[in-house]
Amino acid sequence: GKLVRINTDGSIPKDNPFVGKAHAKPEIWAYGLRNIWRMSFDSSTGALWGGDVGQNECEEIVLIEKGGNYGWNAREGFKPFDGGKGEGPFIEPIASHSHREALSITGGVVYHGKEIPKLDGVYIYADFVFSTIWGIRMVDGVPTKPAVIGKKANELITSIDAMHNGTVIFTTFNGAQ
Repeated sequence: GKLVRINTDGSIPKDNPFVGKAHAKPEIWAYGLRNIWRMSFDSSTGALWGGDVGQNECEEIVLIEKGGNYGWNAREGFKPFDGGKGEGPFIEPIASHSHREALSITGGVVYHGKEIPKLDGVYIYADFVFSTIWGIRMVDGVPTKPAVIGKKANELITSIDAMHNGTVIFTTFNGAQ
């Protein structure tokens, strides 16, 4: 999959990474993504975070960079994908979760609210199926290990957003009867 970037008038930004390159569409911003399910910009750093839904084994959290190649379908998570094709170099995911703990990742937001100061700067994301909520922080360009910060069974988290004051909002399909 590819992430495209176009202007609101439908034109292609002149600084897109594939403008003028043979055999590439100029609207492409990044590629090698499987199925981004929600992405958001960190309001402090401008970094673009995404949840990339896997196929057979892993779910991924990625930081999307201009011209970045994330490796789908040559690999899934940090491992080669059986029967996949593609050429690197690849940008590594920030985090990868096996299907034992996540089956359909929901990308989230970087928290900058005032209510929970210890979460400031933490990227909050979840799994749709298991309803687990994780947090991960970048420290000097290196991601911390994902930490479980919540779990609410049968909520089926479909979207995570932030209000102007930083409050995080979860949208769910309530699976309880």
